[in-house]
Amino acid sequence: MHSRSIVFIVASESATRRDLAARVEAVRLPMKACRSADELLDAPKPSGPACVLADLPRYDDDLHWFKRLTPRGLTLPVVIIAAQADVSTAVRAMKLGSVDFLEMKCSPAQLGKALREALRCDTEHRRRLARLTNIRRRLARLNRGQREVLDLLLAGKCNREIAAELDLSIRAIEERRAAVMELMHATSFAELVRLAVLIEE
Repeated sequence: MHSRSIVFIVASESATRRDLAARVEAVRLPMKACRSADELLDAPKPSGPACVLADLPRYDDDLHWFKRLTPRGLTLPVVIIAAQADVSTAVRAMKLGSVDFLEMKCSPAQLGKALREALRCDTEHRRRLARLTNIRRRLARLNRGQREVLDLLLAGKCNREIAAELDLSIRAIEERRAAVMELMHATSFAELVRLAVLIEE
């Protein structure tokens, strides 16, 4: 596990926070306890993989807490833990984006597995974002003419068709296409298409 990984515990009751903190420490994961969703959202953004372990209060059977988080920009994987994990609530939690739903009486092994899986999900998410940022940075380096050629290539046009549409020679299109491939770090047209698809997803 990444040395800077962290589990954010969110529980409104101090006794529950202490219990969950002790359990997370027992599975050898760094943690930070928060009293509320607001405190979690106000906390400094972690530099490494992170996830949330959220206590679902007995009275909150409609997941109001979780519903408030999503529109406010929470992107971390959430594991919900509850005193009573009925099937309908668990299903609703998963549909809202929770990566797991545990009962408070779960074993240390179950808790550790769920949290490590959530941290793995965040690691993958961070890698994907970094890759997309890198691709977009390369795309921004294309000049107008190169971008026109790229867009027409992705539309399925061949060099001859692009030359006719832009009123340029085939040689000029070949040169722009080569520049696009170099700037995008694509070794083949298939790879260039894959990069474009990643940006559009």
